[in-house]
Parts: sequence; C-alpha cells; structure tokens
Amino acid sequence: MLNSRSELMSNTSDVVIVGAGPAGVSAAISAANRKLSVILIDTKPKEKIGDKVCGEALSKKTSLKISKMLEIEPPKEEEINAKIGTMVVRTRKPEINIQLPAIGFMINRHIYGQRLLKEALSRKVQLVDNCKVIKPLVENNKVVGVIAKTKNNEEREFRAKITIDASGCRAVIRTNLPEDFSPSLYKKLTKNDYASCFREIIKLKEDHDLHQKIVLQYERNIPEPGYIWFFGDGKQKLNCGTGFQKVGQNEQLSVKQVYFNAIRKYYPEYEVIDGRGDVVPVQPPLWNAVAPGLIIAGDAAFHADPLTAEGHGPALLAGTIAGKVAKLAIEKGEYDVDNLWQYNVEVIKEFGSDNSLYKILVIVLKRIGAEDLEFLIRRGVIKQSDLSVQGLSKKESIFSLLARVIRCFPKFYLLILMKKALSATKQIKKLCSQFPETYKEYENWKRKIELIYKRFI
Repeated sequence: MLNSRSELMSNTSDVVIVGAGPAGVSAAISAANRKLSVILIDTKPKEKIGDKVCGEALSKKTSLKISKMLEIEPPKEEEINAKIGTMVVRTRKPEINIQLPAIGFMINRHIYGQRLLKEALSRKVQLVDNCKVIKPLVENNKVVGVIAKTKNNEEREFRAKITIDASGCRAVIRTNLPEDFSPSLYKKLTKNDYASCFREIIKLKEDHDLHQKIVLQYERNIPEPGYIWFFGDGKQKLNCGTGFQKVGQNEQLSVKQVYFNAIRKYYPEYEVIDGRGDVVPVQPPLWNAVAPGLIIAGDAAFHADPLTAEGHGPALLAGTIAGKVAKLAIEKGEYDVDNLWQYNVEVIKEFGSDNSLYKILVIVLKRIGAEDLEFLIRRGVIKQSDLSVQGLSKKESIFSLLARVIRCFPKFYLLILMKKALSATKQIKKLCSQFPETYKEYENWKRKIELIYKRFI
C-alpha cells in the first residue's frame, strides 16, 4: 500500500510476485508458509483485489486440496454463492444434451480473494497495491526482480531471488523479457493465445431451473468454441457469458453484441448486477514455464482449462507449487532452469496433462459446429463418457466402433474426425506421462507433442 509507510517497506525479498489474483496470492501464502520473505504487487487497490471477471466456478476437489496444501480453510459461508453438481453440454434443442458430474461451488471471487489476501498478509507478506509492474529486471542472464510504477507515476525497483509472474493473461513479465533470454521460454502473446469474453451476473424476475448446474449452451451464431454459458449462482441469479478468439472472420465481431443476441433468446428481461469484459487464455499450458530466476503461474502460463475457460482452480494449484519450488531453489542458492524444473513436472501432473487433452476436444467441437454436435448427441455417437479425460483417451473394441459407424450414417466425415481426435489424445496423454524430469530432455519432447497438435489442427 503505497502511502507514507511505503518507504518503510523493503524493496528486496526472497520472492517478488506480480499479481494478487489466485495464482499470485496462493504463491505468496505457499512461500510465506516456508518462511520466505515475500513482496506481492498488484495494480488494484487493496480493497479491490480478488474482484475479477470470470465464470466463478471452483471444483470441490481442487478447493480441498488447496486448503490442505496452504493450511487454510476451504471456501465457506458468504464466499460460496451456490453449490454445483452437474455440467450440462446443451445443443440448440435443450432436450438434446450431455450431463457430466461437476462437484464444486460458485465462488464470490471478491470475498474469497480478499480472504486469501488476508491469509497472505497474516503471514507477513508485504502488499504493494496501486502499483503497475511494467517490466522485469534482468541481470547476468537472470531475472532479479521487476520495475514498477506507483500511482504517482514514480518508478520503483523490487529485487528478489525468485520472481513469480502471476500477472494474468497479458503476462507482463514473460512478454517483456529480452528476445534472446532463455530461448526455450515462449515470450509472445498473440490473438491466437487468448479469447475475448463478456460476462454478466444477472437477477431474474422469477427463479431459474439451473440450481447446482453449469450449462454450456451451443449456438450456431456464436463463434468457436460456440457456446454461451449459464451458471446457477443462487436464487434468481445466473452468471452468464460467452467468448471467442477475435481472429480471421471474427476479428471485427463484438463479443458483447454476440452475447446479447444469444442471451435474449433465453432470458429477454433481467436486472444486471454486474457486466464486464476480459480475456482468457485458450492454449494448452506452457510446457515450460520457468527461466533463470523466474516462475510463471496462472493465466500468464495459459493454465486455464481450454474447454470451460475455468482458470481459478489451476491458478491456485500453480501458485501453490510455485511457492514450494521457489523455496527449494533458494535453499540451494541455484536459480537456473534446472533447479526450477520441478515446477513444470508438478504442473503437468496436477492439471496440465488434462488441459492438454481438453484442447483437442475444443478443436473437435470447433470443427463439428453446433448443428453437427446436435446430430452426434442425438444419435449417441458422442456420449457422456467421451467428454471426460478418461473418455478422451480410452480404448474401444471393433464392435463399439462399428456401432458408432452405424449411428453416424450418413455423416461419416464426423466419425473420421473423432477417430483422429482419439488417436491424438492417446498420444498426448502418453507424452504427458513421459514429461521430462530434467530440462536436458525437454526440446526433443516438445517437438513431439507440438507435432501432434500441428498434424491434428
């Protein structure tokens, strides 16, 4: 908090974290739990931290795991807007759908984020709010901190042994590194890397029928991935939104207008509680999210689920892992890629492998489109199990494949696409299970997995 007492704050620490979203604040708690000194920097004022545009869903399994790892209480009381039990993938005809278990909560991101921030501050994490990080400090081929501007437009340096970039999709540290720094790290941000989205929290005149449900409603006139979401967010309340990549023929489309055209078909009248736009990553996770002195977490490392765009849980997990790996490196006094590599290994194991498979599913749904998706669900070609990680990589007998061929008539090209997807997901799952334990083997591994995506796309 940059006021008169800011001058008493240290500009050096074991760890400096850029961004106090879920990845940043969980990294701060994780590092502080391990007795590291932490500076946490955010552009927002303290009281606004945690307030973010998103679908607000968080799985119960992830929240319990995070609570145990960080030694904090799971979401509770006013932090939970509603419980979730089911995810529904719905076509233009709502009765044609697939329902999947999705046990979790609709979180009040602001209240929960404020509680996590309070947990961090209680562990002596130094918060520097109202401060915009503009670029990394790089010395002797190592990130040694960041340069930031205060609300008074004054530049300040914050130096640390480890820097954690949790600055969100725009990844201010990663994308502002020198071009020749750590060549194995992806430093770009293109329009293909993220989707623009618009989200509203609305109140209806009457109650809805989506309690404990999150719905992905596929529509012909919504660009790929082609759905508007409706999440039950409490009595008479819904969290609704859509998003897509503004590239090619979609570049000039207004996300807000596409959203309004879609939602009016289902809810022509409602009260707006909150409505805002943002961006969300849509790529598989960065296979390598470390560089000398640097760890990248959350949206900055493309950690959101490519199918549902849910990034809250993965960000909390990534931040927690980042704090642990930072401690190990600092104990050794070694901050090169080899000594930070364990972060990549654990991220791939925790959620990166699953998200890599979901990226294939997104590509499939993009090619199929709303009309053919309806056909495939109605005929039973795509089943509930096909949309799970296990289903994406399962083995099928010749008899079950033959049954799908019969049901797919006359649209056999869809079956060919599905077989290609099945082959790609099996290969990706196998490669992720063989993710290199050391940096030495990385480039060869990366070429193999990128070739699979390239052939499939």
